[in-house]
Amino acid sequence: MLSPFRMVCRNFILPEFCKLCLFFFLRNLFYLITSLGRLLEAYADHCRRNGLREGSVQLYWKLALRFLKGLEDAGVTGAADIGPHEVSCACLALKSNYYLSAIHTFLRFLAEEGYTQRDYSCIVPLFKRPQPMPPVYSEAEIRRIEAAVDRQGPHGKRDYAALLLATRLGIRGGDIATLTFEELDFKRNTICLTQQKTAAPLSLPMLPEIKAALLDYLEHERASSDSEYVFLSLKPPFSHISVHLLGKLTSTAIRSAGIVPGGRKCGPHAFRASLASSMVNDDVPYEVVRNTLGHTDVNAIKSYAKLDVERLRVYALAVPKATGYFAKILSGGRENS
Repeated sequence: MLSPFRMVCRNFILPEFCKLCLFFFLRNLFYLITSLGRLLEAYADHCRRNGLREGSVQLYWKLALRFLKGLEDAGVTGAADIGPHEVSCACLALKSNYYLSAIHTFLRFLAEEGYTQRDYSCIVPLFKRPQPMPPVYSEAEIRRIEAAVDRQGPHGKRDYAALLLATRLGIRGGDIATLTFEELDFKRNTICLTQQKTAAPLSLPMLPEIKAALLDYLEHERASSDSEYVFLSLKPPFSHISVHLLGKLTSTAIRSAGIVPGGRKCGPHAFRASLASSMVNDDVPYEVVRNTLGHTDVNAIKSYAKLDVERLRVYALAVPKATGYFAKILSGGRENS
């Protein structure tokens, strides 16, 4: 049996794809005007009051919406109907365990604000996102990637300068794309910006090779524009470049260098882990690495320890010599022999 939303969408003379988009729009709009939908807006306001960036607020909002849809399928029409059984059914309906942490936070919010009589977050299984050691590019590979940029091409100087900001300083792609002249101090040789992701200030040295690349781009290639942004597109109205373009030029440089990425990322963000790996293996203190990459979370230091391969070798334990029954099995013996 078709839902009311699908029945409405069938009557529109639209391509099937557009009908599907209209269906999701109407269904989400329905949630927003119901009591469950009002919980979403209250939760979003709560996230903003706690200092979350708008992008994070939207992510938590979407995950809570998926959870509420699961609750509705379990028979919930309002916050008063939420109970252990309904929460369990909604969690089982989720497509990924990665959502569980956000659902745990949402349920705790409902209890703290009095929407539910009990805190049902304890029902949600604890799921710790695995943190594998990030694959990195070696220093030699990064040199090859930088050298592969054709600086004589129509946008080669721009691409080269932007790439160096990622490889030498580990600046995030969004911050490179929207870099402004106000954030560059050629006299003091510093780059001072406010990070888009964390809204935290970041001050970095303008290394000689980066300064030379920036000046080369600004003097010989950048379009004549009064835009505040440093890196501009090639065609009018000369807006700042996008993160997508940064990813494209980075992957192009990697391919031109003849490097096979394997399981490694090809965007500018991949060089952050590579820079961290290089720094910790050169015995740079973890706290300095954290400040260089602009992390506000002190726990970010833990991930750098995984990259410190040479230091980890010092703490490697020797394999103990097998004894007793286990040694007999290894030598090809049997239990009854």
